[in-house]
Amino acid sequence: MKAGIRKWLSGGIACLAFAAAAIAAPDEAAPAWKADVAAARATFERETGMALRPGFRIEPTVFPRYYALRSDAPGRPSAYFRDDMKWTANVRSPGWSTSDAAEGSAEGLLRWQRERVQALPLERLVKVKRRTPFVAVIWSAPDCPFCRKLERSLEEAGASVYLVPVGLSADGFRRSAQVYCSADPAGAWRAAMGEGPAAGGGPAREGCRYPHDTMVDIGFFLGRGRLATPIVVFADGSSIVGWDDERGPARLRQVIAGGPAFPDR
Repeated sequence: MKAGIRKWLSGGIACLAFAAAAIAAPDEAAPAWKADVAAARATFERETGMALRPGFRIEPTVFPRYYALRSDAPGRPSAYFRDDMKWTANVRSPGWSTSDAAEGSAEGLLRWQRERVQALPLERLVKVKRRTPFVAVIWSAPDCPFCRKLERSLEEAGASVYLVPVGLSADGFRRSAQVYCSADPAGAWRAAMGEGPAAGGGPAREGCRYPHDTMVDIGFFLGRGRLATPIVVFADGSSIVGWDDERGPARLRQVIAGGPAFPDR
């Protein structure tokens, strides 16, 4: 366990190289749940047998009971743990680890995923309203070619979604930050993806800060540790990573026809 911690602190995790080119994170809004960072840190240090080193900090994620171990060094990815340390990600070793056998089963994993989906801060995401109810949450990037394919499918189906805008590169994150803080985020996103007027979005909202860490955290949890774009998550907890011309659109039509939808917040 201690060796795994030292490896993370010294060398980073290859599977999180996606976030390495990200822009520096601004101040993040407090999560909706009551986090106890001091208690989480004490549990982390007790279970790992190591004091938190200078240059690292523990912060709550938007998911109740789950915390991120972050570095002050630009581009270094986060590790994650639950407050009981029975679930960790990139802490004891690269990837996910759980000591709860129920969470390791297919049924348990779906239940875990559904709970994370229910905890999503929809009010902090970008609402892209089309004709349907909000049928999905998408984790998507303007510099991702498969994300553009997804956008075409959403436009054709008239599917309303909540958007978590991120980037595959520093430029992608910069463009997503512009979308997030636009006076018309949905219009700015559709313009960025080539599905709306080039001038869509208008000026930036005064005082808006793009919550970089939160956006990346959401992708890590919804992608079950796989930071690949796009990620499409439906209200029943099921998800699709990537997007093709057959399976993805077919599932989208199925959900629109009779699947559950997210609330309009």
